[in-house]
Amino acid sequence: MKTLRIKIPNLLIDEQKYILKILLYEFLGLDFEVDIYEGDKIEISSLLDSKNSSILSLDASFFKKANFNWLNSLSMPVLPLLNWCPKEDGINANLVNQNLPVLYGSPGIVKNNKGIHLNIDIFGSAFFMLTRYEEAVIKERDGHNRFSFKYSLAYKENFLNRPIINEYLEILYECLKYLWPNTLRKKLKFRRFISCDVDHPFDLAGFSIKKTVLRVGARLLRDKNPKLALLDFFNFIFKKFNSDFFDQYINNINWIMKVNKSYNNIVTFNFIPLQTNKNEAIYDFQNKKILSLIEHIVNYGHMIGFHPGYNTYNSKKKFQDSVNIFKKVCKDLNLITSKLGGRQHYLRFDICKTPKLWSGNNFYYDSSLGYSDQPGFRCGTCYEYSMFDLNDRTALQLKQRPLIIMENSIINNNLKKLDNKNSIINNFDYYIDICKQYNGDFTLLWHNSSFQFSESFKIYKKIISRN
Repeated sequence: MKTLRIKIPNLLIDEQKYILKILLYEFLGLDFEVDIYEGDKIEISSLLDSKNSSILSLDASFFKKANFNWLNSLSMPVLPLLNWCPKEDGINANLVNQNLPVLYGSPGIVKNNKGIHLNIDIFGSAFFMLTRYEEAVIKERDGHNRFSFKYSLAYKENFLNRPIINEYLEILYECLKYLWPNTLRKKLKFRRFISCDVDHPFDLAGFSIKKTVLRVGARLLRDKNPKLALLDFFNFIFKKFNSDFFDQYINNINWIMKVNKSYNNIVTFNFIPLQTNKNEAIYDFQNKKILSLIEHIVNYGHMIGFHPGYNTYNSKKKFQDSVNIFKKVCKDLNLITSKLGGRQHYLRFDICKTPKLWSGNNFYYDSSLGYSDQPGFRCGTCYEYSMFDLNDRTALQLKQRPLIIMENSIINNNLKKLDNKNSIINNFDYYIDICKQYNGDFTLLWHNSSFQFSESFKIYKKIISRN
């Protein structure tokens, strides 16, 4: 049942309709109808309360800018950003911090007998963050041709550690509820999405005496861990007899499955179907050992996902070749594929190309949009949402499941603090608590090859057991 009428300016109509659907329908669960008019604001009124002619109007600065400067630096927010404290204007919203950065528009509200006008551009700012618009504008990339957190507006303006679009949504809902008290949002529940990118199903160092010597040396000198050094040595010996008994990578997969099962968590294990770069682990996805491992994972109650290789993110052919192998294995093993998703290897992602590759191959979700070296809210939200193709300028069926934390974004930055695991756990807990605050999704990636330290197991267990 449609409850709201939205009047939008006559520009970037598909873009406005897309973000209205995400915020109002996907996030709040409100249905609405859209009219196009020649004004310059977005106006919301109620279809259910005919006696209440109040209007909630919002700034539309982003759409006006982008209409003439699509994917151009002239459509970017002006830095430094202004800040706004909604509480000072009588809006008691659920915010991480009452001091809120304003991406588009300006601080403040105007109240009168006709309703409320928000000076802040909530819908345009949400479009900017959720579509990762800035990644199509800013051309700088890191050594792996990735958009680094250092280039992002969120990092430059110090809000990467807060889901700013969730906060904007709370302001929007408070205004809707103020004007129309019977406005009810859908109830969301906190979800924990735990995944493991299986870049190395087996420890291939065990097949080489040179690599084993180097690994043992690293365990002793770098990690100060003689126990792991001994296990690496035994792994080399047992590999000679075709045994994986001491292979820590496969043992870690089994441990991840077991410990999560004890807390009723389902883990998605993402596999690389096809090697596309010499630095990727060389293993045959259709090998009997891999097939047996996948069957074991599924039979244990967990899931598998797609993890296309290093050079697939902008190559239709390499992506498609990987899909063909992955889906053949799924078919051979009689796996249900309707809700399958995964993540790009190395988090290599071209916002103008990669989503279309995933969507065009009928995957349900992608979970690549996080940073490898910094935790936080790259998309500005902890909610799963439908993506948008910035090139074709159309909405996609593909869902984005934003990645909040990859283990190394915290562990690698705190190697010297591993003895004090509480400080690291507190870092993880901060993001879990934020996601819980908004009944959102905490998305964690932890590789099976990232348990180099004994404390890692304790930290992992603590994180995945959080209620």
